[in-house]
Amino acid sequence: MDMEEEIIYADEEEISYIESITGYLWSFLEFIQNNGWYFLAFVILLAYLVPKLWPHYLKWSEQRAVAAYDADIKKNPDLFKQKQEELQRARVKFQEEYEKKAKIALEKQKEKEKKLLEEKRAQLNNGMAAGQSMNSSEKSKNSKPDYKPLMGSGSGSNYRPPRRSACSGGGCG
Repeated sequence: MDMEEEIIYADEEEISYIESITGYLWSFLEFIQNNGWYFLAFVILLAYLVPKLWPHYLKWSEQRAVAAYDADIKKNPDLFKQKQEELQRARVKFQEEYEKKAKIALEKQKEKEKKLLEEKRAQLNNGMAAGQSMNSSEKSKNSKPDYKPLMGSGSGSNYRPPRRSACSGGGCG
């Protein structure tokens, strides 16, 4: 019997908890219904003022940070010296990395040039053995066999200028 009473008591406690949550929800919704226009006006005002005032806020916060940094440096001059040394070390490190990457890129470029030069020499040697010159093989690769630019397009769509007449400006009619 005691067990059933405890279960019923737990159920009543859970129900009262749910009722309190729904009560809060209904009171919140009632507050929104009564004051909704004020919320809407506030949101519109906020949407208008935030873009106008945001740059001023950023400028103010930056000035405040600079002033705090200056105050710290006045209190502790060793801090400024330490930060300058760290900045210099970082610059030297980035410069070394840049120089390494530049050397690697230069080596790769030289290798590509060597390969290209070797390929041209091999083509030249093969072309001389076959009795062809280098220029004729390059021309045959670049030009199309049926393309003759001075002969026209061949499709009959040649440009013809319009006839000249006394009424060219539209004034004869």
